[in-house]
Amino acid sequence: MRTSLRLSSLLLAASLAAGCLGSETETDTLQTTEQQATDPAFRVYNIVEAVLPAANYDGVAGNECVALLNPEHRLRKIILVETAGAGGSCALNAYTAGTALSFTWGDTSVYQGSSGITAIRAALSDNDGAVHRLVGSITSEAAALANLHSFFTLSDAQQASQLATFTAIQVHSIYDFEGQEEVFAEAAYQAVRVTQPCENPGSPHLDARVHNGFVYGYTASNTGSCHSGWFSRFHTYNRNWRLVARYDYSE
Repeated sequence: MRTSLRLSSLLLAASLAAGCLGSETETDTLQTTEQQATDPAFRVYNIVEAVLPAANYDGVAGNECVALLNPEHRLRKIILVETAGAGGSCALNAYTAGTALSFTWGDTSVYQGSSGITAIRAALSDNDGAVHRLVGSITSEAAALANLHSFFTLSDAQQASQLATFTAIQVHSIYDFEGQEEVFAEAAYQAVRVTQPCENPGSPHLDARVHNGFVYGYTASNTGSCHSGWFSRFHTYNRNWRLVARYDYSE
């Protein structure tokens, strides 16, 4: 599942305030901007998709380890390139598909060299990953990932209760997701949107609920008035877009 949230979110929603207000059918114009937003202090949380051992992948002298990462906040995946040490040692070798790690943008630098980028992507069977050199350290997020996995063993009511306490970061149902994730996000947005004539139809709001750097779920909400009566809608979904709580009120 791509809960990289296609999140221009965790970064863009925080730094560019991109949200769900306004048309949900606008052309996606944020992807390029989002790829350039690399605050050195911003920590990126990732699920590992693949790690390749030390070899010469880019055609430049010397070996490197490479990893394909599915981040929690970007439209594109990330490829980390780490210069191999003696005997092919790499910090990336401690990770396998399905594990989790984090780093700050200050721990990386943008990889230079178009031919090297093409070769590295090909080695990972990827055609769009943002390629960065690892120049600092990476941090295991095994504990955070274990906590995320255990969250899904809770009842719907327990999940909803916890999600309400997690940090809310506004996301956009079109710009921040792709594929089936986009379909689910747009359906959640539309479920709280009022389409009938109203003096105050409200402004639907879609938030990612984030804890320990990872997205645990989403909330969709809207409040307004129709025919002089107030309405309120608040729907809670877990990371897999399962509806775990629903509140609909109207006068």
